[in-house]
Amino acid sequence: MTPLEVQVRAGVPGTGVYQLEDGRYAYPTMTTDVVKLLKSHGFTVTYDHERQERVLVSHNAADAWLPVLVFAQSVLANIPANIISTIIMQYFGEMAFKKTNLHVKFAVTAPDGSEKNFEAHGPGQEVVEAINAFQRSHGSRG
Repeated sequence: MTPLEVQVRAGVPGTGVYQLEDGRYAYPTMTTDVVKLLKSHGFTVTYDHERQERVLVSHNAADAWLPVLVFAQSVLANIPANIISTIIMQYFGEMAFKKTNLHVKFAVTAPDGSEKNFEAHGPGQEVVEAINAFQRSHGSRG
């Protein structure tokens, strides 16, 4: 993966839903919108599964599930957390995200193949604060 490449993994954060009985892989309904936002920020996006193997699923309308994203770590290690926060703000608006229960899961893959994982569920403001804390505690040391 290049520093501006994101892989979208199957699964709906916090639900345990990964693959449906018909064999297709579950992705949150927000996936298409999030991918468009990632691309608008210069990211190349790939998926774990081919289009015909994927299905968009939704749950409680009061909650929002972001797709599971995997970023390559780079010198610009704060990009993953920053872009997730930016996407949340752009998708919901500066104030509306605070009223939404968010379900977020992402990982940052180091050059050695190890991953630093983040997952949070709850009120939007708390999830964004947790993303920012993750960024501060897991940023690149160079």
